[in-house]
Amino acid sequence: MKKLIIFCLVLIAAFNCMAQFRLSGSVPGAAGTDSITINIPFVYGYYRENNINIGVDNEGNFNKLIDVSEQKFATLEYHGVKSTLLLTPGKAVSFRINLRDTVLSHFKGSAAAENRLLYKLKMDQIPFFGKGFGKDNPFAKYSNEEQQKLVIKPWFAIRDEKIAEINAAKLPSATKALIAQEVKSEAIVQLVHFGRSSGKNRKTLAEFLLTIYKDISITPEVFPAGPMFYQMANANGARMEGETYLQIEADKAAGKTSVLKYYNLTFDDANKVINEKGKIFLNWLPIHNTYEKLVAEAWLAQAIVVQCYEKDITYTLPLMEEMNKYFPRSKYLPELTSMVNNLRTALAANQSKGDIQIIDGFENITSINQVISSLKGKVVYLDVWGTWCGPCKAEIKYNLALKQYFKNKDVVFVYLDMDDDTQDKRWREFIATNGMTGYHLRKNNNQVSSFWDELLPGQKDKQNYYPTYFIFDKDGKLVETLAKRPSDGAELYRQIEKYL
Repeated sequence: MKKLIIFCLVLIAAFNCMAQFRLSGSVPGAAGTDSITINIPFVYGYYRENNINIGVDNEGNFNKLIDVSEQKFATLEYHGVKSTLLLTPGKAVSFRINLRDTVLSHFKGSAAAENRLLYKLKMDQIPFFGKGFGKDNPFAKYSNEEQQKLVIKPWFAIRDEKIAEINAAKLPSATKALIAQEVKSEAIVQLVHFGRSSGKNRKTLAEFLLTIYKDISITPEVFPAGPMFYQMANANGARMEGETYLQIEADKAAGKTSVLKYYNLTFDDANKVINEKGKIFLNWLPIHNTYEKLVAEAWLAQAIVVQCYEKDITYTLPLMEEMNKYFPRSKYLPELTSMVNNLRTALAANQSKGDIQIIDGFENITSINQVISSLKGKVVYLDVWGTWCGPCKAEIKYNLALKQYFKNKDVVFVYLDMDDDTQDKRWREFIATNGMTGYHLRKNNNQVSSFWDELLPGQKDKQNYYPTYFIFDKDGKLVETLAKRPSDGAELYRQIEKYL
């Protein structure tokens, strides 16, 4: 019996080792306060909630066992420079990081070959056509046809060179196929980013996306697929949306209304879905209607996770209903259920919180000075934001540290939200779930114009400035326009402290 127990313990220990990946190495010359970051996506994307910080000791060494139940691509970040790693359960890799230029070298260990190859492929490097935004990008001035010759064909040639290098590598065929799939997907993702950021109008963008997704399969050759594959599959949603836009324009020209391709809805019904369940739910419909089940499941899980990261319970719950309905045995469900329950708990706890104050009669307020004048004697930090604004929601995550720093000091926080009246319930639930202590008022797009005129008079494109921050002194005077953001940390704190 004793031998059986020992045998079982040995098996459990062996299984636990197989479900881990060892990452180690050195940064010669680094101080003991230095660290590297490993980001392992839930499905795809880079979110700080998935960060694992690994300390560098006084000798410049680091060593970490990372739990992984299956092969996972991860992002190594050191001093702002990112590199892709492949973590395989039961394997290990070590390497050296140059402190001066962050170059990785001296790969060793059972996972050295694949990670040396990934580093050589430079999947995290900005492509030749990716420098500059909008008109600042030198390739943006060309037509779609010209970009086919100047951007797409040369870029696919670079992709093919990478594929040839992968095929020539001395690696297991399954590993080579997985990495090749990621390289092919990354090639498409980079082109989608270029198309969406180069100032194209909707028609031209739709046509561009149709071109690059021609003959591209959304069914993975290797499963589980890597994060780039899922990012490519998600970006294909923009291609379907663009194709639908072309359909709507054609219907308008013909004076008719038809059911939207991929969505199986009319245009009016699609708008109802957006108002009731959010744009993210509308994005889910063509995925559900056209994607292979395993890919659709992963996409939906990622969509739920992102809404949970943003603590947007209003848009999370309809997606979670879809997950329970269509994927009741999903491997993602236990973690998703826990995350959603945490949102429900936060909402219930914060709805009656006295320090989250929706200003009485905010509907009738026509000037920000009506709010500021009632707070004289306090320094006011004004946040102009919207529940629809991704960067706004990213900044909210830094509020806790900001408010902790100014706890018991004469600083108050005012939030001016721009959202349609149909989003009132979502706005209220969002600020409660996120625990956004302070004073709140909401204005729709038309009403907020007069507030922008007060805050940034003469600024033509001011309504594109979301989020934007302002500081008022204790006399109610606007003393800082375009103030520092919560994520700026100490810089913002010093800016506020000048007026205390």
